[in-house]
This record gives sequence, C-alpha cells and structure tokens, in this order.
Amino acid sequence: MTVKKIMNNFDLVGEVECVWKIQAICGEGPLWIDKESYAEKSIFFLDIDGQMLHSYKESTCEKHSWKLEEKTGWVLPRLNNEGFVMGCSSGVYFLDLCSGKRTFALLPDPQESENRFNDAKCDREGRIWAGRSHDPEKKSTGCLFRIDPDLSYSSWDGPYICPNGPAISSDDRTLYHVDTFGRTVWAFDKHPDGSINNRREFIRLNSETDGFPDGLTVDIENRVWLAHWGGARVSCFSPQAELLGTVKLPVPQITSCAFGGRDLSTLYITTAARNLNLDENPLAGGLFKVETKTKGFVSPAFAG
Repeated sequence: MTVKKIMNNFDLVGEVECVWKIQAICGEGPLWIDKESYAEKSIFFLDIDGQMLHSYKESTCEKHSWKLEEKTGWVLPRLNNEGFVMGCSSGVYFLDLCSGKRTFALLPDPQESENRFNDAKCDREGRIWAGRSHDPEKKSTGCLFRIDPDLSYSSWDGPYICPNGPAISSDDRTLYHVDTFGRTVWAFDKHPDGSINNRREFIRLNSETDGFPDGLTVDIENRVWLAHWGGARVSCFSPQAELLGTVKLPVPQITSCAFGGRDLSTLYITTAARNLNLDENPLAGGLFKVETKTKGFVSPAFAG
C-alpha cells in the first residue's frame, strides 16, 4: 500500500546527534549489545565496503574498530555467549573478537559467486533471517534465507538484486523484508515453526521523492522505523502502514537503525559515504542517534 498520511508534529523523537564522525563508506547492521561478555552497553555496526567492525560505548563514548577479512553485512550475538555469528561475502562465520579467530559455518548459495550477505536479524527461536545481495547490484540473484541453529538453511523470498532489512515485530508474528531496488517493504505472517507466508505489500516508496528503502527496525508498539537510502531520513510507520513522521538527517544515504541505550529508547542510525564528496557531506558515513519516546528490544541471539 502507498503512504496514507503524515503528521506535521512528530513528537516521538528529539534532536539528531552525530556521535561518531567516522565517514564509513557503507555503514550497516547496527546491533545493541548490553551483555558484559561482549561489551558493556555498546552499539556495534559494520562498514561493509571498508571491511570494518566498529563499536561505540554509550556511557564513555569509547570507540573500537576491528579490521575484517572481507565484506561483512551483519554480526549477531550467539546464545552461548561465545562471540558473534557474522554474514560475509563467502558465507557465515563464527567470530571470536578477543582472539580474532573466525570459523566457517556455511554458504547457502555457492552457485552465486557475486553474492554477499547484506543484513540479518534473529527471531525468538534463535534462527537467523538474512538476505544475500548481488554485488555489484546488477542481477536478481539474491534471496532471503533462514538459517537454523543446526546450520541448515532454506530460501523463503526472492529473487532480488538487493534484499534488505529484515525486521521482526515485537510479538514475533510479522516479518518485514525489503526489496531495495523495487522500493518495496513486504510483510509476511510469521509462525512459531519458522515458516512465513501471506506475502503482502506493506509500503512502496515514491521513486522520485523518497529514495530507496534500506534497513529497518520495529519498536515495542510494532511501529516500523525505515531508513531511506538517498532520502536523508528515517520514517516511522504504524503497523497499518500510516506514516507517523520522519527523522531528518544531514546526510543523504541512510542505511539502517536500531534501538539501544540505557532503556532501549535511543535510536541509533547508520549512514554511508559511498560516492559522496566529503567536503560537501562531512558527516556522511557517521553514526547518529536520536532520543525517542518509545523503546525497542534487544536482539535475540543465534541458538547455533
């Protein structure tokens, strides 16, 4: 469905602040971690093109970075607290940040040599929902995969040039999946056994004014917060796809967002500096945050 309405006074958010002028080429995959076994209350995010993993500790503003071996679209916590699971060009790996060791787990589409992982989320049962994207974004070879704790996998939606998102509602009953080049966010009914069906259009962006839909997250009221690549904003939609308001940013390429902070009411936003003049866009690729009057929820961990 198309956007229904917009409120002029969006009172759910405060002022936007750039907390790290890092100029990531393609910032992505923000992940709030509040377990001491990983890092105390920090937001993690990737620079896909720059092949880096970054973390920003909210209480002290400490910043850490790790060089990665290849393009990586996401990191997620593991239930056994032994580091992260990560989605790379060449497959899924387990990562121990302390030692730097990564261990290969699986590759769901070995026949597609130009694909890479782009974005992912875990559901309550510890399954990963992850998209594989064509790189350099020319062919429809990408799909949405489900990766189960036993490392089996299955394809559930596609093909697309660049599958994006996904996000899962707070009640675990709706999965949102983005077709970036089709400018569409799809919604699916999600079931306890891990299956999804009833694919339907949630929103479709205007090609001339809205940019491209990128990453998204869902708050505790099941509102959907969507990043606009080329649209310089994050939009907030009701569960009925009504546009409630927007968070405007001083950079054009907004990639994703995730709730974090002491009470999970801070929306962290990643951006990209890809192909931009940094003299004209000095904050491009920065990590931003905005305080909100709602809350998100901590990402479930992968059970594998």
